[in-house]
Amino acid sequence: MMKHTRRSGFTLVEVVVSSIVSFIVLSSAVALFLGVIGAWARGESMMDGDNDTRQVVRIISDELREAMWVSVDADGMGITYRKPLKDASGDFDIPVVWDGIDRRIELNGSELEIDDGGTTRTIGRNVLSVDPFRLNAHALDSKRYVQDPLAPVPEAPSYRIFVGPATGLVSEVTVTIVTGSRGGQSAESVRAKKRERVVLRNVPQLIK
Repeated sequence: MMKHTRRSGFTLVEVVVSSIVSFIVLSSAVALFLGVIGAWARGESMMDGDNDTRQVVRIISDELREAMWVSVDADGMGITYRKPLKDASGDFDIPVVWDGIDRRIELNGSELEIDDGGTTRTIGRNVLSVDPFRLNAHALDSKRYVQDPLAPVPEAPSYRIFVGPATGLVSEVTVTIVTGSRGGQSAESVRAKKRERVVLRNVPQLIK
């Protein structure tokens, strides 16, 4: 009597199930990998934005600290300033006297520019004229927006890049820079904000 040997192997159901499980595992791994890459790219973009914004504020601070007189525009988006005359060694003349050049820092579109009395250079790009950091998060989550999906979302308020004292002698200026750009290859907005109070060191009325 002949014995029939049974062949070992996978059934169609087993193949389908294993394929589905493999697909799920592979999809999860790919999604996790893409998530890690996206988070890393966003982090890099945020650090770049913070560094660029900090660099712009540092340049402005270095300029204004040497000023002997400033005049802030009414809308706070520009400032005119004067520097003291320097001698051949680069030191300020004493007593302090104006070098005869009216200089300006102002926002032109999305670029912040310095005019050194004939030469204009860009010191900051992607500078915003509104401050999204000042949006009221509570207003966005309030019942009014939940009950009415068509209700308009509040726009980011404008801000003043340069703020000086309301009256009297200008001896200090508060500088605020807000920048915004797209984070890497994603469409996500990356924003940064930096504020610094700059004390003018060469105001004649204060150094006599």
